[in-house]
Amino acid sequence: MAKETPIINIFTYGLPYELTHQIYNEFQERIRETLYLINNTDKYRMLKRNYKTVELLMALSIFYKRVIANLDAAVKFHGTVLRLSQADTIRIGNYELTTDEKNKILGLLMSYQKLLRRFNISEAIWNYSLTKEFLSKIIYLKEFGNVNDQEENSTNKKEGGQKNEVDEDEIPF
Repeated sequence: MAKETPIINIFTYGLPYELTHQIYNEFQERIRETLYLINNTDKYRMLKRNYKTVELLMALSIFYKRVIANLDAAVKFHGTVLRLSQADTIRIGNYELTTDEKNKILGLLMSYQKLLRRFNISEAIWNYSLTKEFLSKIIYLKEFGNVNDQEENSTNKKEGGQKNEVDEDEIPF
């Protein structure tokens, strides 16, 4: 039986080594935190049966942060420079960002956004610092199907009831 390729390897295939290394290390660290939270807190335990989906979304979120967001910024920067100057190419070191190259990147970004819309995933899910924030967004997405107004709703709701095995607020990450 063929061994399954880890999703993070699929996302990073063909990327420069330094970027691949950053993405892979962040993914490994976040997955370790994810497993700890799922196995040791009641709040996140419900994600155990959907672990493969959580792993996929985690990989996608890191890819978004390290690759997609930067490509989007490059497209916006290119537009601003062309609008405010007579330049038709932006040179960064040996790299030249031309309008043709910008259009290819824009096409990639549009395909990415189309994919997110197809699966009803808002880019708001990628806006997190802590792994537990990300997991909370996945729970919210799972329960309500939309993450855009999660923070507003979670601010208004305080959890009570039974004490977790490990209180989530005591976890140092």
